Amino acid sequence: MKEVRFTSNDKSVPGDCTPGINVFYVEAPPTTPAPTVILDVESFPTCPCRTQCPECRQFIVTETFTTVSSVTWLVCIMTALIGCVAGCCLIPFCLDRFKSTTHRCPKCRTSIKTVKKL
Repeated sequence: MKEVRFTSNDKSVPGDCTPGINVFYVEAPPTTPAPTVILDVESFPTCPCRTQCPECRQFIVTETFTTVSSVTWLVCIMTALIGCVAGCCLIPFCLDRFKSTTHRCPKCRTSIKTVKKL
């Protein structure tokens, strides 16, 4: 490595590269926080999240899909008993908030966790 000295007599032009001198530009760290990785399977949210697959041990973002659960049927029967028989009782089958969410690994397709509503 060469020792670099800057004096007031140096006449440097921006973009001028002197052979043998290495110039390093340092950037500020990013202002956005790093994504969180959820390793506790019991605390999964209903949306896709970053975690480590327990089967293949890869760090992944889970794939999620919803399935009809007992809560969906319960809300359907409750709305039918209230008097919404003209098709309104089928609304819970169209909304994801009444369904169970299953997380799975996109690489090995292993089911990681099913988040149930009840």
